[in-house]
Amino acid sequence: MKNTAFFQKLIASARKIESIMGDWCMNVKTGMPVFFSHARGINRDAFDFETNAHSTIIKAIRLLRLGPSDVVVVLGCGRGRAACHFARQYIRKVIGIELEPQLCDVARKNGESLRGRRAEIEILNIDAASADISEGTVFFMFNPFGERTLRMVLKNIEATRDITSEPITIIYARPLYDYVFNEFPWLHIIHDYKSITGFHTMIYRNLVKRNQEPRLGRIDG
Repeated sequence: MKNTAFFQKLIASARKIESIMGDWCMNVKTGMPVFFSHARGINRDAFDFETNAHSTIIKAIRLLRLGPSDVVVVLGCGRGRAACHFARQYIRKVIGIELEPQLCDVARKNGESLRGRRAEIEILNIDAASADISEGTVFFMFNPFGERTLRMVLKNIEATRDITSEPITIIYARPLYDYVFNEFPWLHIIHDYKSITGFHTMIYRNLVKRNQEPRLGRIDG
């Protein structure tokens, strides 16, 4: 028991240090959770705000081969940590979707102060269940809502994009409702991994026509 408690404290300390150092490197302030006392969103299933590990986001980016035509949609962007990481890539645009106005304000400020930004960041104060996400080619979420909203988001993607010929990538960190993806057979798992601090991430992609094969990346080491 003592060893387990020590290991848990060690992981918590490592996460805190990683969060502080990652923010410092990007010149942003994205740490610290926010807890809400009321149910939120159209489906009343929006969760409290928590930050994903910088390393988890960076690994997801390394596994993908993002290009100048990609639009990354961060669902439940919070203070903008993931949005800022993606905006440091050579892509077309990052769209952050966030339900809480105060978090949107912080995310915009972080986008303005971000060191090494290469792409535009647009933060929208709207419910993910009703947002227009038709521009997106890559979607990132760190378990921001329950299965009802997740299902609505996936149906929205399915209805607004050509899923047979356009590569669509969905990054789902802390995938509590991964079984919802089973209802969408056009999506397939291409990566499933856990970080050293325990963050679980699954990456899904559709199958496209042979002349438009999915763009897979690689990790060395």
